Amino acid sequence: MAMKHLTRILCAALLGASTAASAQTTIRVGVSQRDLGAMDPAFGIGNGDEFPIRQVFSTLVSPRDGTSDLKLDQLQGEIAERWEMSPDARTFTFWLRKGVQWHRGYGEVTSEDVAFTLARMKDPATGTAYSSNFRQIDHVDTPDRYTVVIHLNTPNPFFHAFALMPRFGGYIQCKKAVLELGDKYRHNPVGSGPFAVTGYEPKQKVVTRAHEGYWGGKPKVDVLEVLFLPETAARTLGFVKGDVDMIEGATVPGWLASLRKQMPHVVEDFGRPGSVWALHLNMTRKPLDDLRVRKAIAHGIDQRIWQAAFGDFVEPMYGVAPQKAYGGVVKEDLPADWPFHFNPELSKKLLAEAGFPNGFSIDAFITEREEYKTHLLIVQEQLRKIGIQVNIRVVDHTSYHADIRKDLNSLTVYGSGQPPLAQAVLNAFYNSAAIVSKPTRNMNFSHYGDIAGNSDALMDQANQETDDAKRLALLKQVQLNILSQVPAIPLPSPASAWFHNGKTMEIGFPVKAYMGTFTLAKASSKR
Repeated sequence: MAMKHLTRILCAALLGASTAASAQTTIRVGVSQRDLGAMDPAFGIGNGDEFPIRQVFSTLVSPRDGTSDLKLDQLQGEIAERWEMSPDARTFTFWLRKGVQWHRGYGEVTSEDVAFTLARMKDPATGTAYSSNFRQIDHVDTPDRYTVVIHLNTPNPFFHAFALMPRFGGYIQCKKAVLELGDKYRHNPVGSGPFAVTGYEPKQKVVTRAHEGYWGGKPKVDVLEVLFLPETAARTLGFVKGDVDMIEGATVPGWLASLRKQMPHVVEDFGRPGSVWALHLNMTRKPLDDLRVRKAIAHGIDQRIWQAAFGDFVEPMYGVAPQKAYGGVVKEDLPADWPFHFNPELSKKLLAEAGFPNGFSIDAFITEREEYKTHLLIVQEQLRKIGIQVNIRVVDHTSYHADIRKDLNSLTVYGSGQPPLAQAVLNAFYNSAAIVSKPTRNMNFSHYGDIAGNSDALMDQANQETDDAKRLALLKQVQLNILSQVPAIPLPSPASAWFHNGKTMEIGFPVKAYMGTFTLAKASSKR
């Protein structure tokens, strides 16, 4: 079935290529997703959404290509050509490039589009999962066509890092196109990035073409295709054979070693700090409402299992953000009573105290994506040893993301390539405004903040602190406070792993960052 899927996609792609001009260059990228969720930045959720969104849309500012830069003075401009933050970190001013063009003849990008985007993303009525990233905006001024002034209701020196840069929600949207296209905008967006959408074939591919009027100069390749290849075997075979130029890696034991053996010329595009992974415990569900049960689960999970299976592809997680993220918790920060030390005997004792001497059974659903399944299967096996039976049901990736945001799961495995900033992770997963059942929802699947403690005030204090040392201390205190209540179990953080064929393409710069942070505008084909 997997090979038939790949053959059908590649045959269609090659047939289309044969009818184009002979000089046309094409790069094909295989993502581990069955179909597109949405290319509207307000609603895209999976990696298979994020990758094409990044190629089609621009942000105000971004990290330098292939890096994870965060500070304002380290960034490169995209739609903005210069910017500044007020000394009190409450006002951000951006001066836009003149002449930045929307795709498909929608005209010039202006301050009106930026103000519209920020209002749309903040408004709970929009229904985006990222509205809490914009909740600090008090109002936005547009004194002229090319100036945007964002006023915050509280200071935040890193507001730009989780609201105005690449990753979900930070992309500037065309006001005219959003209002004109309505629901059609989800799969037929208008951006200002290096590639413009020219076609979408459900469960097969998104086709984009180089944007002639791209502000950064026309891309070196004519066509960029994103192929939906959820089956690891099909995606890997297409890559090894040279039919696909670049693929999303597979978090499967032995996969990387096998690929290196088959393709000695493979280029590994590892980004660190990597994704943020956790097992979120829905504390509105029994028996997960009992802290003793949550601690029993925490003590029953051994992160060394992941390290044994994947080697240096993953690294331990001690806080809610990766160790190398700004404000990340490292091993030396841990208190003696940290509830995540592996201790299965203590797990059994805690379960007995909670009234479950023989353990219990709990249902959970998971996406078909291999890294999600792998994480939950490892968890399932470890919890079985302390008497907890996790009954797993597998669903497609798009449905998984939709249903967990409806608060339907008890145990939610979630991986997200957040900015390498503890504040961004806290804002998305642990602020009470981010609880999935609220209009301002984001990705707080545990309901922390309404149940088992609340760290909103301390998070706000950390966000507003302008002294770097004090801010870092507050961020670590927030994380330890949260984790003492065990709303989630940090899981080892895998690197952002994409691979490209060194014989068929070049990205144009070394990659040390998450794939969703940069474009392929400088990529070239060697075919």
